[in-house]
Amino acid sequence: MRAALHQAGETALSEPLQYAVPALDQRQLPCPCGYHAQYQELRSQPVLTVLGPAQLSRPYYLCARCHRGQFPADVELDVKETEVSPGVRRMLAMVGAEVPFDHGRQQMKLLADLEVTTKAVERTAEAIGEDIAAGEQKEIQRAVQLDLPMVVSKAVPILYVQMDGTGVPVVKKETVGRQGKTEGQPTHTREVKLGCIFTQTTWDKEGFPIRDPDSTTYVGAIEPAEEFGKRIYVEAWKRDWSHAEKKVVMGDGADWIWNLAEQHFPGAAQIVDLFHARQHLWELARRLHPNDEINQKA
Repeated sequence: MRAALHQAGETALSEPLQYAVPALDQRQLPCPCGYHAQYQELRSQPVLTVLGPAQLSRPYYLCARCHRGQFPADVELDVKETEVSPGVRRMLAMVGAEVPFDHGRQQMKLLADLEVTTKAVERTAEAIGEDIAAGEQKEIQRAVQLDLPMVVSKAVPILYVQMDGTGVPVVKKETVGRQGKTEGQPTHTREVKLGCIFTQTTWDKEGFPIRDPDSTTYVGAIEPAEEFGKRIYVEAWKRDWSHAEKKVVMGDGADWIWNLAEQHFPGAAQIVDLFHARQHLWELARRLHPNDEINQKA
């Protein structure tokens, strides 16, 4: 039944993907070189859609001066320089971000009955990731230039910013020239800096604060602390940091976190998270009372 429905969908989709020969007054387009591109012929190309493979036939224009070709329909349908529809690209990006690329290929076959290559999953996920990163950099540059729009919303009682860093395994080319923890040995990981913004409006019966459900947004990147500070500042601004009644920055005690807190979130309460506070306290107790568990616990 699924195969039959896919076949019906492919047939229904084929009609709007067959463009007609343009009218006489539409057979010329402006070219970036300043000349004009003339209509040549209808050209076909396969396109993988969420309903399965389809055939796209559209007008082709060519500039006689610079010999640059144009397919206006490809831009209209968002399939320029690709044979994968926007819907399939979203699916590929989703599986490519969640699981290894070959596993994503298998999921596409199992869940959508679409045949794709492992490389297609990789390329699509990375291309969309690069596009997202470019958009984020634009926002960060706007923040640096103090050109962010004011957020108008109901003020939250307490808004938290939390930061941390951890090592993630990477491919060998990402560690070229980087020193590992053991002298003379290459590293196999890179540090990714992570941050989250969340709100809190309630406490439990014992007085411990409760994070508001579904209030957390995240940022993360493999980049220097200075650049990450701009990134998390933008996210906090979008969460209406300027209108929060109480502002808190949480971290594990690392110097880079408090430096960013002073630079981007001055005046916020600075809290060492409970897990690391306990860890530091136990380390102090062991130094004060070595080999003395009773006094350490006391």
